[in-house]
Formats: sequence, C-alpha cells, structure tokens
Amino acid sequence: METGRKLKFTEKLAYGVADFPEAANSILAAFLTMFYTDNIGMAAGAVGTMFFISKLFDGISDILAGTLIDKTKTKWGKARPWLLWLAVPTGLALALIFWIPQDGSPTAQMIYAFVTYNLFTAVMFTITGIARSSLLALMTQDMKERGSMASFGMFFGLGGTILGCSVTFPLVFKLGGDTMAWRILFIIYGVIVTVGLFAGFFMSKEYVVSVESATKSTDSKISFGEAVKLFFTNKYLIIALFMTILVNFVTQVNSSSQTYFYTYTMGDAMLTTSLNLVSVVPILGGIVFLVGPCLAKFGKRKCMYIGIIGQLIGSIIRGIAGMTQSVPLLIVGTIVSGAVTGLLAVPVSTLFADGIDYGEYKTNRRIEGMGSAITSFSQKISSGFAMASVGWVLQLTGYIEGQVQSALTNMGIISLYAWAPAVTLAIIFFILKVFYQYDKEAPTVLAELERRKREGTNA
Repeated sequence: METGRKLKFTEKLAYGVADFPEAANSILAAFLTMFYTDNIGMAAGAVGTMFFISKLFDGISDILAGTLIDKTKTKWGKARPWLLWLAVPTGLALALIFWIPQDGSPTAQMIYAFVTYNLFTAVMFTITGIARSSLLALMTQDMKERGSMASFGMFFGLGGTILGCSVTFPLVFKLGGDTMAWRILFIIYGVIVTVGLFAGFFMSKEYVVSVESATKSTDSKISFGEAVKLFFTNKYLIIALFMTILVNFVTQVNSSSQTYFYTYTMGDAMLTTSLNLVSVVPILGGIVFLVGPCLAKFGKRKCMYIGIIGQLIGSIIRGIAGMTQSVPLLIVGTIVSGAVTGLLAVPVSTLFADGIDYGEYKTNRRIEGMGSAITSFSQKISSGFAMASVGWVLQLTGYIEGQVQSALTNMGIISLYAWAPAVTLAIIFFILKVFYQYDKEAPTVLAELERRKREGTNA
C-alpha cells in the first residue's frame, strides 16, 4: 500500500465527524458540574473529587483499550471496526448520564453519577477515541495529509464543542429548563455521536503497512510491557505526551469554568451562548484558512509558537476583562484566542502519529494503539484535574449556588478561566523551544522507512 498517499475528501471528512464523541465529552466538561450542583443539588467539592477519581480509573481503561486495538486484526483493519461496534452503545451511554435519580440519596446519586459517567468516558469514549486517534497514523504517513486530517478533526470536534456549548443553555430553556430538558437534549446529542461514529467507519480506510508486514517478516504481536517500553524510550512520543497534557489542560480548565465565569463573574449566564457563538467564526476560520498555509510556510514548530503566543495574549485580555467586568474586552480576548487556536491544537494533535513513525524508524515496531492509549490516558488525567480543579477552587473559595459570589470566589473563577491557562501556555512554549526538533528529522525518517519497505517487497 502507498503510505504517503493523498487522501480523499470523504476520508478526511470521516476522520472529522468521528470526533463528535470528543465534542460531547467537552460539552460534558462545560455543563455537567453545574448540572450536578444546580439541578441535582450535589456538593461541588464531592463532584470535583468524583471527576478526578473517575479520570484515574479512565486512564487505566486507556491502556487496556490501546492493547486491545494493537491486538485487533480484521478485514477492516485494527482501529476502524471499533467505531462500528461501539457507535450505538456510545450514544446510549452519553444519554444515561443525565438520568440520575433527582430524589435519590446523596450516596445513591454519587454512585449513579460515577457509574454512568465512567461508562461513557472510561469505556465507550475511551475505545472509540483511541481507535480514531490511531487512524491518524494508520491512514497516511504524509505529514501534510496528517495536518489536513487533524484540521478536519479539529473543525468538527472543536466546532461541535463550540456549537454545543452555544446552544445547550438555550435548548435546555426551550425544552422546559428542568432536569427532563437536559435528558431530552442529551438523547439528541447521543444520536449525533452515533451517526458520527458510523460515518467514521464507513467512509475511511487504513492504508499504512508496517515494515514488518511489507517485508513479509513475522508480524509479531507486541506485549503490553514491550509496548510501554517502546513508548517511553521514544523521545518524540514523550514530547507528544507532555504537549497533549498541557494543551488539553488549557482547553478543559477554561471550558469547565466558563459557565461559572459568565454567570457569576460577568453576571450573565447567556454569555455562555453569545461568547461561544462569537468564537465560532475566528476558531473555525483559523482552522480552515490559517493552519494549512502556516504549516506549509513555517513548519509545525513555528506554527505552534504563533498559536501559543496568540492564545497567551487572548488569555491575559480575558483575565483583565473578568477583573473589570468588561464585555467588549472579553469579546476581543475571545476572538484573539479563537483565531489562533488551530495553530497550536492542530499540529499538537499530529505529534503522536509522527512519534509512531520515529519509533518504527528506530525499532521497526509500530504501536499505534498503545501510543494513542498512553497519550489519551494523560489527556484524560489532565481533563480530570482541570474539572476537579473547578470543584475544588469553588469549594475552597466559598462558592454558594445561585448567590452573588464573594471577591475571593470570583478571583478563583477568573484564575481558572484565564490565569491558569496563561501560565500553562508559557510552560508549553518552554518545552517546545527546548526539546522539539522533528521538523528537521522527518524527511530522513520517512525516506528510510520507505527504503526498508521497498527492499522488503523486492526481496
């Protein structure tokens, strides 16, 4: 098979719409804490702790899912079939989260919340997410095509997140504003997730062949221990790991705190809708019109620099807007951050696939499943920490549901929404500046892999 092949538009589209579960997961991050605290009456600190424990549990399932995918061999490939098999269960699991017993005891509610939240995140979303991430390394080895695939994924995943966050409150109010309204809405979201996974399966194909397969050598299964060792002795997978953790934390801590920021710091809950709608055009426009040219002209490293600096400026502006309660300034910060979001997020999402190629260059072994699993594990730990941080900070600063918040609580909310992302972005810049060099090494790596496959085929 041609591994550096150009992909069809429909194949990239398939990769994009298969990211709807990620959008659903991000929407949960934005609204589920408030649903639990304000609709069900659960304690914010307990909810935050539940999320953090869940993400630790979720991380274990990532490793198991990665091993499972690496051992999967079907006529459809190793990753695609899981999109088919779990499409319907994933949609159902999402909807079940909101059927928590409203009149149940605190213990019963916490048990139900833990079980259903983990059914979606630790099982269904984990397996389908790792399978989809693996496709980035399994569909092509062309770096530009991977960048294009990642742009499609970002367009639908982030676009779905923004749209979902924008319309969730209005739709909930339209449906009655009560707990049943949330349930109906997330049944609809579950159907959308299922359709996206079906499309991801039926419209894609795995093309990349390992050196072992191409040379007709024994395509041996990689043990769990060997896969973990291959990951942690690969410098570019380790860089991908840390970059993914930190970029995901920036996104999730901002998303998880935004409903509190708009409702209490800015004094208008409907800013959740209007500000997310304001961000749609710059974010999606940046992904469509800026990412491709930036990657082509400057390469991944410089493209990520631009994204980091732009988002850092946007975070500082939004922090000042929160302190001064300035909606115009908040709009400016939102637009600035949104326009450069893709310049950081898109190339970061391809680092894992590049690391897989680099690992094969060094060892002749490919670990798409385990590589994606460990990256996903770390991403979920950072998501859990971000979501838990919201509950913990609210608890520590004296948050009172539905009341005017104290100056200390508002400062905590502003810190979660703006200052924590700003500090994290500075750390990302440092890691990128000191450790990342793959842009220079990629031509040698890919040429050598192709040479080995040609020699094996002709032998």
